[in-house]
Amino acid sequence: MRSWVIGLSCLSVVGLCACSEDDSDPDQTVGAATPTAGAAGTSAGAGGSEGGSAGSSGDSATAGTGAGDGGSTSEGNPTPSGIDGESGESDGSGSGDEGSEPEPPPAGDAGAPPVSSQRCPAGPFADSPFPGGVAPQPQALCNGMTFTEGAVWFADRNTLFFSDFNLNNPLAGRIMSFTPGGQCSEFIANSGTNGLVIGPDGNLLAARHGDQTITSFDLETQQPTVVVANNGGLAFNSPNDIAVRSDGNFYFTDPGFLLGNRMSQQPQATYRVDPSGALTVIDTGQNPNGIALSPDENTLYLAHLGGANNVLAFDVAADGSVSNPQPLIGVGSDGMVIDCAGNLYLTQNGVQVFSPDGQQIGTINAPGAANLAFGGPDRQTLFITATTQLLSVELAIPGLPY
Repeated sequence: MRSWVIGLSCLSVVGLCACSEDDSDPDQTVGAATPTAGAAGTSAGAGGSEGGSAGSSGDSATAGTGAGDGGSTSEGNPTPSGIDGESGESDGSGSGDEGSEPEPPPAGDAGAPPVSSQRCPAGPFADSPFPGGVAPQPQALCNGMTFTEGAVWFADRNTLFFSDFNLNNPLAGRIMSFTPGGQCSEFIANSGTNGLVIGPDGNLLAARHGDQTITSFDLETQQPTVVVANNGGLAFNSPNDIAVRSDGNFYFTDPGFLLGNRMSQQPQATYRVDPSGALTVIDTGQNPNGIALSPDENTLYLAHLGGANNVLAFDVAADGSVSNPQPLIGVGSDGMVIDCAGNLYLTQNGVQVFSPDGQQIGTINAPGAANLAFGGPDRQTLFITATTQLLSVELAIPGLPY
């Protein structure tokens, strides 16, 4: 097993232990929606803060052991203790080791390899993600929420998780769940979360603006464990979104959108956390937001929303380090997801779809869209969080679960 949790005094070298806070046992259900999407809204954080220039830094530091603690510095870029190659299905890029597909690990098995449901099936894929070449109209699955965000699909649970919070009160919020054919229900109360992904251990990894950390939630107990507490003793601003690589590297954005009345302790930035726990700034552009990896994990996409309003593409090396940021799309985005053909889905004025080389394919009419995830039995259902609603649309190409 690989230990990947950092920033806690209760670390175990063989897995996770819960330094937890007591959450209530929620049982709140949100009403089912009418058949068509109708609620319009605006994405959070579209304010015009001046965008800084993208940059990279070779400085790294092990994340702090708690708010206020001085984090120790760590030199070098250690080799990740990740998976020795992937077997089974192709990731869609035409590369990959041959072999039988491994059994998915039980949910919450610390140090387990990534579940096979996170990879793409073998191609080829349709020429267009839109059936018949026409962007389909989303349908509303449920409504009655406040501001929905951060969708992620867990195939082994046949469940979508997403955040719901109040833009005017960043300390409040909850994690919702949705199982196709059912309703949206509260899964974890008072979570204070934004972006959600499948963590390296198979649990729910969250960008948590409530306490300004990256936190893992155990899917069985629902208890939180802080993974990245701070940067050298300085609190993050408002952790927003996360992308996880199959070798245990992960990347997250830290804008200031949901700071509330708290004082910023450091500049906005985008970070890489390697499997040893070393924290490195990879971009210093203002208002970083959506972040995602290409299906072959060789490209990292980073969106700035407000100011620069763009999407950058970084080269990703074998060890997970990034370099050579290049402008790809002149549109900012709140959330972002990638399909198995490498197309990018951005939430700006609906859901705008771009090819891997940055050419626009079309737009899905989804007012207020903030974040997305592919799910369903064949991962061709695109779930869209859109202000008070959860929407879905069926597409011709499968995609990644966050």
